[in-house]
Amino acid sequence: MKRLTNIQTISALRNGMITLNYVIVMFFASVNLLVSREVIRQDRSHLFLETVEYLPKNPDSVFWICLMAYALLAALILSRVVAEIPGKKANYASIGLEILLSSLITWQLNLAYSGLYLLVFSDCLFHMRREKKSANYTVMVVLVLFYFLSNYYVISFFMPMTDPMAYFSILQRKLSLLLVLVKNVLEVANLLMFVAYLSLYIAHQTVENENIAQELDMINQVNKELRNYAAVTERIGENNERKRLAREIHDTLGHALTGIAAGVDATLIIIDKSPDLAKKQLELVSQVVREGINDVRNSLNKLRPGALENTGLKGALQKMISEFVGLSKDLSIDLDYEADQVNFEVAKEDALFRVIQESLTNSIRHGLASHVYIRLYIEDNALHILIEDNGQGCLSIQPGYGLTQMKERIAALHGAVQFDGSDGFTTSIVVPMQTGEYQS
Repeated sequence: MKRLTNIQTISALRNGMITLNYVIVMFFASVNLLVSREVIRQDRSHLFLETVEYLPKNPDSVFWICLMAYALLAALILSRVVAEIPGKKANYASIGLEILLSSLITWQLNLAYSGLYLLVFSDCLFHMRREKKSANYTVMVVLVLFYFLSNYYVISFFMPMTDPMAYFSILQRKLSLLLVLVKNVLEVANLLMFVAYLSLYIAHQTVENENIAQELDMINQVNKELRNYAAVTERIGENNERKRLAREIHDTLGHALTGIAAGVDATLIIIDKSPDLAKKQLELVSQVVREGINDVRNSLNKLRPGALENTGLKGALQKMISEFVGLSKDLSIDLDYEADQVNFEVAKEDALFRVIQESLTNSIRHGLASHVYIRLYIEDNALHILIEDNGQGCLSIQPGYGLTQMKERIAALHGAVQFDGSDGFTTSIVVPMQTGEYQS
C-alpha cells in the first residue's frame, strides 16, 4: 500500500474539514428551517416568539444564503492547491474573501457556529508560509479574534440577536438533547481535525526547514570547493605565467647578454693586437645590443594590453567595458572619464588599468552585480577613481590575492585605496599627480 506524504495527508484533512463544515453549516441552517416550519405547522409561533428576545431571520433566506455562501467558500478553498504559494495580491484577496464569506454564514446562523474560521485559518497556513512574519501574524490574529468573538453571548451584549439555542429548546426534550449532542459531536470533530491539521503542518514545516538547511550546507560546501578550485587554478595560472616570463627573459635578455659578453671578451683579447678588428667586433656587439633591446621591447609589449598601447587608458577602459557588457545582457557599466587632459606614463597607466580591471571583475564574478559605475576625475592635484556596484557587498572584507594586488599596485604609485562593502561594493582610489601629467 502506497504511503501518503505529508502534503497528501494535509490535503485530505483539509478536504475533510471542508466536508465536515458543510455538514455542520447545513445542520444549523436545516434546524432553523425545519423547526420554524414545524412551529408554524403546529401553530406554536406565539410560544416560540416568547422564548426569543428579537424577531428571528427568515429561515428560508438563512438556509439558501448559507448554502450558496458555503459553496463559494468551498470552491475558493479547493481552487488553491495546498503545496502552491500564490501571488501576494491574489493571496490576500482570497483570504479576505474567505473571511467575508465565513462571517456572512456565521452571522446568518446567529453566531451558533464559529468553526468556519478554523477552516479558513488552516487554509491560510500553507498559502502564507512564505509571506513576511508580520503579515502572517496579522492575518492569524484577525482570524483568532473572529473565532473567539463570534459568540452569541458576547455579541448579544452589544446588538440584538436571536438566541440560537431557542431552536433546540422549543423541541421535545429527547429530540432537543439529541440535536444538541449531534451539534457538540460535530463541533468537537471539527476541532480535532483542525488540531491534526495544525500538527501535520508543524511537522511538515520542520522537515522542510531541515531540508533547506541541508541544501544550504551542500551549497556552502560546493562554494567552498569551487573557491578552492579557483585558488588552485589561479596558482597554476601564476606558475604558467612565471614560466612564460622566464622563457621570454631567457630567450631575449639571456641570449642578448650572452652575445654581448662574448663580444666584449673577444674585443678585450684583440684590442691591443688589432684595433681595427676590435672596432669591427664592437660594431657586432652594438648590433647585438640593439637586437636585444628590440626583443625586450617586443616581450614587454606582449605583457601590456593592445588597447592600452593603441588608444590610451580611456580607450582601453571603453574597450574592456564593451567586452564585459557583451558577455552579459543583464549587465550595464557606466564610465565617467574626466581625465582627458592627463598624460600618464606607461607604467602608471598600466597599473591603473589593471586595478580597474580587477575591481570590475570582482564586482561581476563575486558580487554578482548588474550595474557598475566607474568615475575618474582630478581633484586637489590627485587622480580619484571611484568604482561602485549594486552587488551583494561584504560587511567583513578579507583581502584575497586580487585586493592585495590592487593595494600593492596603488601603493607603488604612492596612492591609497579603500574598500566598502556595506551597500554593494565600492572601491575608492586616490593617486597623486606627477609634474607634467596634467595641464588645467
